[in-house]
Order: sequence, then structure tokens, then C-alpha cells
Amino acid sequence: MSKYKHVKSLLPLEKMGIFLSFACAVHCLSMPLLFFFAPYFMSSFAFSARMEWFLVGSSFFLAALLLVQDYLKHRKPLPLYFLGIAMFCKVLDIFISIQSIEWIFGLLLGVFVAVAYWVNYQHKSACTCKISS
Repeated sequence: MSKYKHVKSLLPLEKMGIFLSFACAVHCLSMPLLFFFAPYFMSSFAFSARMEWFLVGSSFFLAALLLVQDYLKHRKPLPLYFLGIAMFCKVLDIFISIQSIEWIFGLLLGVFVAVAYWVNYQHKSACTCKISS
């Protein structure tokens, strides 16, 4: 099966989860690059605390929902471990709360959630169990 067919076979929620993970990573990576223009950008919607919590919350909720459902089918816990590492990064970020390095935790969070999706997809495509899509 070609790579395009693999991507096409993903469920819409999985596509949305991957998109949110990458959006979170790009958002956090762009923060220090655009920080020079902070007076203008910090007042915008894209860099508000609401946007950050929306991305984090929706990413975690969707990832947990999809990864747990797939785990119950293929019984491979590695994607859940990556999701746990991502959640640990966010909790650590909250406890440390040093704004100058906050973007590092956000980037790690987005990358670990995306890796969890990718590993889960590898398990799903190799699984001989009946996964309805």
C-alpha cells in the first residue's frame, strides 16, 4: 500500500489529532522566533493563554480518546507511553513555570503527541486484528 493510501485510510479524528499536535509544536516553536515582536503579537489571539490551553487540551483529549481505543484493539502500550511523556512535559512546565523556557516544553509536548500517533499508526497498520475504520 502506498504512503498516500495509508494517509487516506486514517480516520478524520486521527487526522485532526495529528494536525493539532503539529499545530501545537509549530505554535510553541514560533514563540521565541516571534518574541521580538512581543508587544504586537502578545496581544493577538494566536499567542494568548486561551489558545495555548485550547491546543493542549484538545490535543490531549483527542489523543487519549483515539490511542486508548486503538490500544484496546492491538494491545501495544508504546503510544500511550509517549502520550504519558507528553503529559509529564506539560505538568513539568506548569510546576517549573519559567517563561523563557516554556516554549521548549510546548515543543516537546507537540512532538511526543505526534510520535504517539505515528507509533500507534505503525501498530495499527501491522496489526492482524480487526480494526474497523
